[in-house]
Amino acid sequence: MQIYNTIQQISPCCAALGCFDGIHIGHQRIINSMCSYAKENALDSAVFTFDVSPAALLGKTPRRSLLSHDDKMNILRDSGVEHCFSVDFSSVRNIAPEDFVKAVLIDKIGVKAVFCGFNYHFGRNAEGTSDILTELCRKHGIKAFVSSPVCYGDKAVSSGRIRDLIEQGDILTANRLLGKPFSVEQVITEGRHNGRTVGIPTINQNLPEGFVTPRFGVYASFVYIDGRRYESITNVGVRPTVGGVNKNIETHILGRFYGEMYGKRVRTQLLDFVRDEKKFDSLEELSDQIKADIAHIKESSVYNKY
Repeated sequence: MQIYNTIQQISPCCAALGCFDGIHIGHQRIINSMCSYAKENALDSAVFTFDVSPAALLGKTPRRSLLSHDDKMNILRDSGVEHCFSVDFSSVRNIAPEDFVKAVLIDKIGVKAVFCGFNYHFGRNAEGTSDILTELCRKHGIKAFVSSPVCYGDKAVSSGRIRDLIEQGDILTANRLLGKPFSVEQVITEGRHNGRTVGIPTINQNLPEGFVTPRFGVYASFVYIDGRRYESITNVGVRPTVGGVNKNIETHILGRFYGEMYGKRVRTQLLDFVRDEKKFDSLEELSDQIKADIAHIKESSVYNKY
């Protein structure tokens, strides 16, 4: 997949338009439809998105990303997208909706068909809507396909809804809406080695800047190290028992794992919420609780559900 940070001409293409934060199951439907249409009509497949959410840049909402930029690009690549425009929002924020369609999408890029969600907004002051996009595309002789809401329960799937679920600790539902486990990939940092003293060694990772913060507590998890997946248990929080203050992801790998890990980039996937973070009176009391948490997770068979 070719990635462009500026707007430029490519081969005749169809394009999916949107922020695509999280690339949840609603986004996946748009992108998959676009890729299928591209193949059927001998067009290149493209995505037009932004490196940072416009809402966050404009201060309308705190930045609470669901995906890193690299993960977003990798998922798009794996979906079969051939070109991705990941541009600075400021480069297009003051363009009128008609100029965005005609001057940017059609004349500069070479778009022949566009795909978006029902709630897509674009152009100066977000004046453009999916209905306006459809009308402008009709006017200029290209196709427009607007995806209806993808619902889970009685509500539409959205990035905002998923963020709220993660912050509330309902990671099971969040993962269903994402279509994959919520994950963080970060370098392992050296901790205080408190876990080793009670027989429960852990790996430590920082939460990425600007990421959504999961509810503080203990989770069943997977970690991926050097291409291998391991069952694990993860605490997200500040580690109050040992006087911690900074947000941290601390993971104990179940079973036995040998190897130097400091400095490695490791992916941690959260699978199910177990309990809230709690301050214990001693490391021994904390160790006993973690062992009970592990036994509970194994009994729940959550690992077999993924």
